[in-house]
This record gives sequence, structure tokens and C-alpha cells, in this order.
Amino acid sequence: MYRQSRRFIAPLLALAITTGTLTAVAQTKSKSAASKSKTAAAEKKETSKYHRLPAHYGQLELKEEQVEEIYKLRDSFGKKIDDLEEELAKLKEEQAEKIKDVLTRTQVTALNKLLAGTASKEKESKPSTARKTTAKKSASSKSSTKKD
Repeated sequence: MYRQSRRFIAPLLALAITTGTLTAVAQTKSKSAASKSKTAAAEKKETSKYHRLPAHYGQLELKEEQVEEIYKLRDSFGKKIDDLEEELAKLKEEQAEKIKDVLTRTQVTALNKLLAGTASKEKESKPSTARKTTAKKSASSKSSTKKD
């Protein structure tokens, strides 16, 4: 009987030791990875909002000098682009107001009701249904243009 219990206890003890070791190693790795990600996040906070590489550039094994040059270019162009986007938004708003000036009061009231209805429907609908609705609208518009 003593021999049977040894056969059962020895593998169980080995399993417990292995599991404990693996758990300790996994916790050590996750803690070091978490501390690295915290350090990287802290470094990102200190940098400009333009200090991001364009899509897929991170996979190109860029040298540090190349990365810094890209950051400088993105800093200089980023501010200009932001200014232009702000100006573009103002122009679009001005255009919308001028277009509304062409409408009659009744048409403006009807337009406002339509826009309010659209806004409330967008809030109520889920993103997945919004995509389906957009797809249906584009399909129906294609079919209506084919009929014309």
C-alpha cells in the first residue's frame, strides 16, 4: 500500500512544483512587460501629438535618425494641416449657411425636422444596423439611377 501511495504522490508533487514555477515565471514576465508599457506610455505623453509613424512604417526597421526626421516633418506639416482642416470646417459651415439662405422658411423648417429625425435615428440605432442601412441606401440609390 505504501508503494501505491508513492506512485500517486510523486507525480502529483512534480506537477505542483512545475505549476508553481511556471506561474512565478509568467508573473515575472507580465510585470516586466507592464512596466515597459508604462514607461513607453510615459514617454509618449511627453512627445508631440504628431509623433506617430505613418501606417506600416513601424515594420520597416527604421534607424533612430530616420524616425526623428519623420517626427520633425510631421511636426512641421501637422500644424499646417490642422490649420487648414480648421479653415476647411469653417468654409463648409459657411457654405451650408449660404445654401440654407436659398431655401424658403417652409423648406428650412422641413429640413430641420428631417435633420432632427436623422440625428435621433442615429442615436437609437446600433453601429451594425447603421452600416446595413447605409448599404441598403447605397444599393437602392444605385438601382434608382439605373432605372432613370
